[in-house]
Amino acid sequence: MRFRSRLMISYSLLVTALIIVIAFIFEIYNLKHLETLTRQDLDVLSKNMSHQLDEAVRPMVFITEFLLSDSKTLSAMTTLARADRSGQGHSLITQAKQEIRTALSTYCNNVNFHRVSFFTEYGDLLSSNLQSPTIPDGDAALTGIPDITRVDAAQGRAILFPAYDDPWDYRNPRRVFSIVRLIMGNNRAAYIEVQKPEHILEDLYRLNKDGAVKVAVINGRGEVFYSQLGGDTNAALQQLVKTKPGLEGPPVSKIGENIAASYYSSYTDTYTMVVQGRETMAAAVKDITRVTIIMALFICLVSILVIRLLSLRVTAPIGQLITRIEQTNLDNLDHGPARGMVIEYTDDEFVQLCNSYNHLLKRLNHALRQEEQMSLLHLQAEFDALQAQVNPHFIYNVLNVISHRGVINHDEEICGICEKLASMLRYAAGTSQRLVTIREELDYLEGYLYLLKTRYRDKLEYTIEVAEAVLEQRIPKIVLQQFIENSITHGFKNSPRIMVLSVRGWIAGDYWYMEVRDNGGGFSETGKAALEKRMAEIKSRVGEANLNLDIGGMGLLNIYTRFLILFGDTVIFRLANAAEGAVVTIGMQKSPEPVTRNLRLPAPAEG
Repeated sequence: MRFRSRLMISYSLLVTALIIVIAFIFEIYNLKHLETLTRQDLDVLSKNMSHQLDEAVRPMVFITEFLLSDSKTLSAMTTLARADRSGQGHSLITQAKQEIRTALSTYCNNVNFHRVSFFTEYGDLLSSNLQSPTIPDGDAALTGIPDITRVDAAQGRAILFPAYDDPWDYRNPRRVFSIVRLIMGNNRAAYIEVQKPEHILEDLYRLNKDGAVKVAVINGRGEVFYSQLGGDTNAALQQLVKTKPGLEGPPVSKIGENIAASYYSSYTDTYTMVVQGRETMAAAVKDITRVTIIMALFICLVSILVIRLLSLRVTAPIGQLITRIEQTNLDNLDHGPARGMVIEYTDDEFVQLCNSYNHLLKRLNHALRQEEQMSLLHLQAEFDALQAQVNPHFIYNVLNVISHRGVINHDEEICGICEKLASMLRYAAGTSQRLVTIREELDYLEGYLYLLKTRYRDKLEYTIEVAEAVLEQRIPKIVLQQFIENSITHGFKNSPRIMVLSVRGWIAGDYWYMEVRDNGGGFSETGKAALEKRMAEIKSRVGEANLNLDIGGMGLLNIYTRFLILFGDTVIFRLANAAEGAVVTIGMQKSPEPVTRNLRLPAPAEG
């Protein structure tokens, strides 16, 4: 069998298997995604329905609080609960009942509630509903309430009861749900009950006509408050709530094979659970499956056709590719004899292609290594060139002659100047190390300031305050002296004022800082902007391992570049104007190792 046929058959089988796997994964993903979206919808729905129940119950609780907050009504209720039931207290009882009837029989109560009732342990019953038959006052029995003992135990808190037959309508009792609360502080138990008809719950929880989504509400005691589900499902939900008391939202995500979601309301102490059967997803699943199969067949046919066309063409350029690879070097990738050649057919294309590719890799690898080495050497040369700018050539013999003349002339000041200058020159000209401690840098700086003080006398004042922990940090040579020189040179041009210089060093967190401040003219806005622009350019070039810049001189840009090369982006280098004069601040993490942009730069040879 020819290679082209083997290629077509192999790739066709591979693509077919791949499409089947992708289609299977796509099918599973869509089913999971559909289930996730359904569960999210149910989560939102359960939360909304729970809030709707809260809003339905809230006015019921409010009307009881309103009645109890009215002093006349509360006094009348207390009178009925405490009054002497003998003949002497009859007039008080009658008056109290009239007060309560007036408070209950309001338009608001008649419109918004089925019944607002006040009843006592004595059998008193006063109701706002005058439209339906009500048992006579005095015949009320506490047994009409589903669980009056729980109301007593609640100590005045409102208790929400599921639907039950209205106990006060003796002819045609309607199904109602209610809240009941005990009136505290009486000798005999007295209660307020607020009823709403059960159809409000049915309207509240009516979702759709096909009944695909059903709702159940279970209170915190595991009792069914309302349910559209079957008895077995209700029992399972009750058991779930009872086994996890006090949980705000039991972890209900499935009930049997059905998808479910729940939400707990602390206001009504109820769990609202929404359940959707998987059968409702059957139509969507069928559509997904049908689309997946059609897509898989279409992609499979298209892939086979494309593979056939590619297999006809794939062998033709192999020979030409081999020759092109053999003749390609870095200097003729885009031109030369490897371009546009007509290649004869060969039988062993892949063996030659593999060998040629390996040869190409070796040549490219060798060329890339050479290029990398050249880049390293270039960057090292750039750094050494920057460092070399601070290594001027001095003639020590001249200083010796001057110092000798000072001795002859008994001029100790000239001898001191020569000694300080010679020490500075030895420090600056030394090439044994690129980094020095701040302690060494300060020794060099004090020599420089001695020379300046000798020149300017009383016109120059300076202070050096550096924390002990900063002294052993390492920086490039001749940094602080350059800051001082810039202050003298640029900050006090044609200025008669006394030059005041301050050098400070401190630790803040994991960073150390050095600051040089003067009382000169400060940075001009244009000068400062130009410096910051050049610093941004240098930072970009250093990040690309390209220092082909005309940095020049021994100024701030030179110092900034040396810090970037040695320590990378962690360097802090700030230029600012103070209320009087300029401030230059440098800093970095304590005791850093120089990163040199991930380059290993050997120390230059001495001499």
